[in-house]
Amino acid sequence: MLELDRIGKKADWRENLSIEAEQELNQILEAVKKHRCAYKDAENVQIAQLWCGLIEIKRMINKLNDRLGYIETVLNALFKARDEERDKLMKSLMKF
Repeated sequence: MLELDRIGKKADWRENLSIEAEQELNQILEAVKKHRCAYKDAENVQIAQLWCGLIEIKRMINKLNDRLGYIETVLNALFKARDEERDKLMKSLMKF
């Protein structure tokens, strides 16, 4: 059964979210707005909006993966250089 507030209107489910969750949801909703021309003509606008939300989340994941890949590349290069220096040091110490 629908939850009604004191006036008899349906309560907004978002009011039950934490502040952080509500802010995150609002950020996603703002990103979805740029797809308005695509979902406004859909047979089921709400479902189309959800799919557009998934598109935006996928884009965020891709961006994070790209950044993580870059960080991994930099760190791998640093560790490789460190390992090479350590090997050189070990070889020089073995000579003595």
